[in-house]
Amino acid sequence: GATNTSTGGPCPPGHFCPAGTSIPQQCPVGTYSDRLYNWQDSSCTVCPSGYYCSSAGLTAPSGPCLAGYYCLSGASSPSPPGMWERGGPCPMSHFCPEGTSFPLPCLAGTYNNLTRQAACFPCAAGYYCPENTTSYSTNPCPAGFYCPK
Repeated sequence: GATNTSTGGPCPPGHFCPAGTSIPQQCPVGTYSDRLYNWQDSSCTVCPSGYYCSSAGLTAPSGPCLAGYYCLSGASSPSPPGMWERGGPCPMSHFCPEGTSFPLPCLAGTYNNLTRQAACFPCAAGYYCPENTTSYSTNPCPAGFYCPK
C-alpha cells in the first residue's frame, strides 16, 4: 500500500533514507527491502538467485525466473537476454525449470539440442545419452547391450 511520506517517520519498506532525507529514496532495480529504517542503498537486499526484481522500490522480489531461463542474484528480468544481464537463456545440454538460479545439466538418459528449455528430451530407443548431452545420434547402443526408450 501507499505510505504517507508528508508527515515523516520511519523509512518505509522498499526505500532507504540517508541522513537529511526529506523524501525516501527507492531501492534500486535488482533489489528489494521488506524492512523499515534502511539508511543507505546497500541496506536494500539484492534479489536472490532464481528470482528477479524488475522495478525500483520493491518490498519483495517480482517473481521467479521464467522456465527456459536462469537468473543470477540481482536479476531485473524474468527472461534475461544474456550479454551483461544477470542470467540468460538456458544453454544446450541443460534445462532450466521456473525459478532456476543456474542451468542444470541434462541427466543421463536425456539430451537437449535447443536453448531456452525447461526440460530435457528422453533419449531415443536404440541409443544411450550420457549426462550433459546435446544429441543422442552420436551414441548408438553398443553391441551386447540393449537401449530401450
